[in-house]
Amino acid sequence: MKYVFLLCVPIMLFSQTYMAKIEPFDSFTIYAQTNGQIVYLDKNDETKVVDKMIIKLDDSLEQKELKGYRIQLRHYEEKLNLLTKNYQKYLQVAGKSAFEKDEKYYLVLDLKVTIENLKIQIAQLEDTIAKKQISVNKLYIKSFQANNGDYVTAGTQLAKAFDISRSKLVVFVSRNDYENIDNKKILIDGKHNNAEIYKIDKIQDETMISAYRVELLLESNDFGKIVEVEFVSS
Repeated sequence: MKYVFLLCVPIMLFSQTYMAKIEPFDSFTIYAQTNGQIVYLDKNDETKVVDKMIIKLDDSLEQKELKGYRIQLRHYEEKLNLLTKNYQKYLQVAGKSAFEKDEKYYLVLDLKVTIENLKIQIAQLEDTIAKKQISVNKLYIKSFQANNGDYVTAGTQLAKAFDISRSKLVVFVSRNDYENIDNKKILIDGKHNNAEIYKIDKIQDETMISAYRVELLLESNDFGKIVEVEFVSS
């Protein structure tokens, strides 16, 4: 008779170690949104955290046009007010045919259309002028790709900027580490850290097959440093 002995060996589950680089929380490529000559760009803003206007394109022509349009609009609105009053009086005049009254009404209507079109032109000019000033809110300006005096067109790359108020790590974890990951402790270089999960992709990555992309937030300005990341069960 043969005997089969089953050896019971406890299965130890070890977390996997991942390598990741400390990166700025976000990155931005700043493009020109309209055409124009750069009249303000301070290269001294490079490699600094900036909270101000960093680039300005020449808007002198647009400002003149805008001023003229606003004056024209004011005159048109005054004219419309007079035409409307005259039309109301004309309606009270006895003996006027419906055709004659309609002609007066069409004058009022045409002027209203002209005013609305002018308002659209003013709004478009204001939008163009606004796009000629580029400001940032507490961003680290890594570099400018243009110079003062350059003429740029819409879509021209002007600067590269980063949000370094926080930092992040991007890791692609295995399915074992992905399961119940919200309840696991995060170790950075083998030590407990203040890192926290920011994003978890619930669909496996297209490039890193069979792995899930996880973004971690942490307080560190040691950008570029390579660290080891582990997810361990509590």
